[in-house]
Amino acid sequence: MFENLVNKKMTMILPVAAAIFISACKEDEAIASTPEPVDLAATEDLFAEPVQANPLTSDPTAVIVRVNGEDITRGEVLEMMNVAMQQLAGRVSPQQMPQIQGQMYEQIKSDLITKKLIDAAVATANVEISDAEVTEAIDQIKTRIPAGQTLEAALASQGTSMEELTENIKLDMATRKFLETKTVGIEDATEAEAKEFYDANPDNFVKEESVSASHILIKTEGATNDVQKAELKAEIEGIRAQIIAGEITFQDAAKSHSGCPSSAQGGSLGTFGKGQMVPEFEVAAFTQEIDEVGDVVETQFGYHIILVTDRIEEGVVPFDEAKEQIIAYLSGQKKQEAVQAFITSLRDSATIEEIAM
Repeated sequence: MFENLVNKKMTMILPVAAAIFISACKEDEAIASTPEPVDLAATEDLFAEPVQANPLTSDPTAVIVRVNGEDITRGEVLEMMNVAMQQLAGRVSPQQMPQIQGQMYEQIKSDLITKKLIDAAVATANVEISDAEVTEAIDQIKTRIPAGQTLEAALASQGTSMEELTENIKLDMATRKFLETKTVGIEDATEAEAKEFYDANPDNFVKEESVSASHILIKTEGATNDVQKAELKAEIEGIRAQIIAGEITFQDAAKSHSGCPSSAQGGSLGTFGKGQMVPEFEVAAFTQEIDEVGDVVETQFGYHIILVTDRIEEGVVPFDEAKEQIIAYLSGQKKQEAVQAFITSLRDSATIEEIAM
């Protein structure tokens, strides 16, 4: 989501070592058992009970860790926890929540310790970031802003400003540049190493059958009787007839008539495998011919017209097809290990005091 790009709370927290390496219609009701995304900008508290990571104190200013003389407060940890836990809403059962909260508390505390150490190392190294680099990064963020919204308005909704965003970008870029210096001289993985990985992990290279498809949805949730439903079905049958007659394209019809958020993308649902859609929708999508405007399909959400644009058959990805991705992955792993070794050395040489509460 765009909010995560500008939310100052998410900058350089989880996990630091991975920082240098590393559609469709997820809101669509036709996708089975997919939790709705969390809008952090509009959500203050998703939980009936507040996070209780440390019941011995409720003071957010209480110092819980001191790193080389610099304090980390309980409030800093809980602020990050609340953001992370909100993103888990709907994906974790209430029974699992207490255990996850405890694990999350310790993980974020550890990450904040690491961040303190890396920030200090970056400051000492005096890494320079040009204005042009920052401007380019901000321009990239602007391309992801929802239509009709400005960057400034989006930042304000997150409780931050352009100045804070600029500083966060500079720190992130400086950190990345600094950590990249710890990977100089590390050679890329070889083809032989890639083949060894491929042979040792056959399950990773099995591709399931999938399709790329678009749809038009006429919702029936407001229909209270058979007559109203029949009218809605007649409406979508008429739309289908217009598409087949060439009077309107499928994409334009979706933009004009579909009740799914995917209408903004001409009805595109991207690529999906089996088990992701409700049964009636799945059967139709996986049995239709490519580029055929399918018959009207009824699901619990309404009437659909489906257009399948591509199909990938089940099978095994050949080594030659996967080779470059494996080499890139293994090369990244080597660099991550080097960065992690550097972080370990920072922690081993630091004075880290856990403050009893």
